[in-house]
Amino acid sequence: MKSLFLVKIVGFASLLMTYSPASKAITDQDSDHLCLGMGAILGCLITLLLVSYFNRHYRVKYQKMLQRLKFEKSNTRIAEQTMKTLAKEQEYSQDLLEERVQERTLELNIALQELESANQELERKNVLDELTGLHNRRFYDQKILAEYRRSRRNLTALSLVVIDIDHFKSVNDNYGHLAGDQCLIWLSKYIKESLKRSADKAFRYGGEEFCLILPNTDAEGALLLAEQLRLDICEHTFIFQEIEIPLTISCGICTYQQQVDIGPEQIFAGADKALYQAKHDGRNQTNQFTFIE
Repeated sequence: MKSLFLVKIVGFASLLMTYSPASKAITDQDSDHLCLGMGAILGCLITLLLVSYFNRHYRVKYQKMLQRLKFEKSNTRIAEQTMKTLAKEQEYSQDLLEERVQERTLELNIALQELESANQELERKNVLDELTGLHNRRFYDQKILAEYRRSRRNLTALSLVVIDIDHFKSVNDNYGHLAGDQCLIWLSKYIKESLKRSADKAFRYGGEEFCLILPNTDAEGALLLAEQLRLDICEHTFIFQEIEIPLTISCGICTYQQQVDIGPEQIFAGADKALYQAKHDGRNQTNQFTFIE
């Protein structure tokens, strides 16, 4: 009933809106039928309008939603492409960084090796005699003190052998200083070969004078080594520019065996006195110095 009432109202409203003088001749029954018809038509029109409105509204809303989804999808695709690009650039940058780090590391290692080589060369020059290749006087001063302290600490013997070339001045005077240098080099080779232990060290003390530090070696062992070296020199001839130059050496030995008030200076002085005595006795021999208790 309510729906019919509403339809009638709409119908009457339509009639009022479409009023004309001819409409006055219509009966009440025809008027009811007309109102119902007009109401139905208006209802259909309104329904169509509502359906069209909602259809358009939701279609626009759907299109907007679809556009938003497409936009978001496009943004997602762009973001993915951007992330891939960034990942590739990051990977390239990482590879480039690692390559540069490796290059710098290699350069640093080379620089360190060169520095180490330079330090070793500098150290070698500081402890070695350039002419003979034996240890120099500076290193002797360090080594004799270290071995003296080791000898006292371990209660072991320490022997020192001082060597001098006999009549070396005549070699320089008769054949020149170049011959003298070659003579020193030649003798140094035999001195190196005479040492059988890594602890034994040979030094060019100065000029034509050499010395041997023999740790843990008693007087008998030092005498045996010095005599073997002296005999080797006698058996071989030094040759300079196809000229044979006979050479001999004299040796002085001093052995430290925990004597009281004896230091490195006294040990060397004892060996030097023994060398002087060997030269005084005719050269080409070995002499030993013994500390008096």
